[in-house]
Amino acid sequence: QQPCFSLPPTMMTYPRPTKRRTRSARLLLLITTALVATAPPQAASFSFSSVTKSAPAKTILQKSSRHRRPSLSLQAANTDSNNNAIEEETVDIAIVGAGIGGLCAGAILNTLYGKKVGVYESHYLAGGCAHAFERVVQLDDNESNNGDMKKKKVSFTFDSGPTIVLGCSKEPYNPLQQVLRAVGVDTQVEWIPYNGWGMIEHPSKRGGGDDDDDNNKKEKRWKLTVGPDHFENGPLTQFASSSNDAIQEFNQLREITKPLVTGAATIPAMAMRPGSTALIPLLRYLPSLVSIISNGVEASTGPFGPYMNGPIFTVRNAWLRDWLDALAFSLSGLPADRTSAGAMAYVLFDMHREGAVLDYPKGGLGEVVNALVNGVEQPTRSGGDKGVVLRSKVNLRHHVESIDTTEDGTRVVGLTARRAGGKIVKVKATEGVICNAPMWSLRKLIKNEKALNILSGGSDDVTVEKQSGSVAAQSWIIDSEVDPRTGRGSVIRPSRQQQSNEERTLIADNLLAKCDEAEMTGSFLHLHVALDAKDLDLDSLEPHYTVMDRGLEGDDRIMNGLPDGPCGELNMIAVSNPCVLDRTLAPEGYVIVHAYGAGNEPYDIWKSKSNDDETSTLTSARTDGEEDIDSRDSGDRYQSSTYNAMKDARGEALWRAIESIIPDARERTVLAMLGSPLTHERYLRRPNGSYGAAFEDCLKDGSTPIPNLMLAGDGVFPGIGIPAVALSGASAANGMVKVIEQWRCLDELKSQELIT
Repeated sequence: QQPCFSLPPTMMTYPRPTKRRTRSARLLLLITTALVATAPPQAASFSFSSVTKSAPAKTILQKSSRHRRPSLSLQAANTDSNNNAIEEETVDIAIVGAGIGGLCAGAILNTLYGKKVGVYESHYLAGGCAHAFERVVQLDDNESNNGDMKKKKVSFTFDSGPTIVLGCSKEPYNPLQQVLRAVGVDTQVEWIPYNGWGMIEHPSKRGGGDDDDDNNKKEKRWKLTVGPDHFENGPLTQFASSSNDAIQEFNQLREITKPLVTGAATIPAMAMRPGSTALIPLLRYLPSLVSIISNGVEASTGPFGPYMNGPIFTVRNAWLRDWLDALAFSLSGLPADRTSAGAMAYVLFDMHREGAVLDYPKGGLGEVVNALVNGVEQPTRSGGDKGVVLRSKVNLRHHVESIDTTEDGTRVVGLTARRAGGKIVKVKATEGVICNAPMWSLRKLIKNEKALNILSGGSDDVTVEKQSGSVAAQSWIIDSEVDPRTGRGSVIRPSRQQQSNEERTLIADNLLAKCDEAEMTGSFLHLHVALDAKDLDLDSLEPHYTVMDRGLEGDDRIMNGLPDGPCGELNMIAVSNPCVLDRTLAPEGYVIVHAYGAGNEPYDIWKSKSNDDETSTLTSARTDGEEDIDSRDSGDRYQSSTYNAMKDARGEALWRAIESIIPDARERTVLAMLGSPLTHERYLRRPNGSYGAAFEDCLKDGSTPIPNLMLAGDGVFPGIGIPAVALSGASAANGMVKVIEQWRCLDELKSQELIT
């Protein structure tokens, strides 16, 4: 999928801002926005327990082995037969969740600030939505010398989520690469640069056929090459009506939005921090601040709508509008006019600048995760060379059940976690907690009613039990009369659901309400396949494709009064073909392919609508979010014939996308795994399997009314995407230390020429 990043800004959370503080907050949002480089959608990440039955007979149907575990602490925790015993641990700072944000925070606190860190993660792999996994399967050994047919084991490495990153192999570095460099693990990741991705609209099987005559007439195949002039002289000239006017419009848009990122290149991610002291480290970069302020804070921190629809600028060319919507959707799961203006400005700048390249990590995204885990766990000394050696750790299969507080609720004191097997672990965090869980999960993690009262700004509604995401707005409008197995009936909202003045007043100072009610973007379908590569010419293929199933413009169908387009249901399909860049991801003679619709699969169509057999069986794949992850191998949750039929039907768009690149993909398949929104919800504990919070509803920063509780992740500005969550993790880590410590850290990084 096209590179995308993640930066939705929002309003100040606590306390209610004065006019002067609001301006400071907006300035901070603008700076943060400009820091985030492009990255892929934060696609779903999970493990699969079965193989899709839509693959041909050649597909291996038995379960494959579990993922590799790259470091000692990433292995499953040892269980104790005495599950009633409570273990106790003490750390300086405890972190909920080993996603990219949590790992970045942990690596910074351990390596740069000398803190003993414990990261606690439910999953049996670190990385959250960006983890990688291995599958080992048994195949027929056709090279056996004797007459007996023998089996051989082969291993495939898959990315569960993002497949494109930008800003890691060349400066200016994105926040992820800045963190890797700051904690000294950047050399553990080898980045492979490449210059673009393939676009396929109205796909037919490559080579066509009688059945594909209609699509053959509509099909378009082209390449998006990053760097200056390639877009203007290529697809914009080729496809846009009145191409000269479209080129002029595009260049004007780039010029008008350019000030939104001016000066930000000199401000490192390590200069960010949440809360009332946020601007102090930024004083080191005063000239850049002045430049950003001169661009106009008001117009820079809102959505891109004023640059699409006026009054600042109006994009009139229909093809260019569709293209901008496609870029925005891959960034935020929303159309361009609902996406951060700063994010869109950075895309327009970074993709088309001199020297722009796309990046892929050799070995897959798991190598980035491994490097960050090493950053968390590398030995450091508290108190200098003669201090105590710290042993920070990433603890997997540790499901956090609560964030614990003092009796009066004014400070957090640690965590209560449940290990695989049921043993309870009480974690004492002497300095504080960073919560990297989805924002909709915050309420259920806080058990103390006084703490809930503080987080809700004094609201009385603190004892109500709310299931994560149960009151959240949804980005997709669902037509309940349409059978999702046979038709399309969902459209994305063109604007945020309107709140009354009374509703806005009620949640103005209520952090919990903001988290509970934040709009959820859509979910995912994922198809991971391993293919026999015999006679397949990999060198003729691109490492990545974006396949528009109904074309960039969509079809002419109107639903709920809204037209189709690039943001339509299962229209945009990303197809990652990483073996073009890295042959080590699959054994010789095989390749892997990963197709996914990021953010364009509505979750609600997978929910039970009634008590009749047909719909209720869909929920047999669901979990209440509290079940031990080890039950993944039981096999009883994914056997519903209706659920499998739903996956097969919905997965056809993904198969079509793959077959538009490799026409005989199904015949070549040796392993196929299809994951649904319910899979995403279950394994990553993502409420409703959501891509993340809508731009308008991301929290302004990670500070909370409880001073030693910080938030990080895709619900905190800048929002969705790898660089974005890396930045939120860096900001949260800096927020756990005094501002003078951060200032000294910046001095040290500057002396090492890691920042300016």
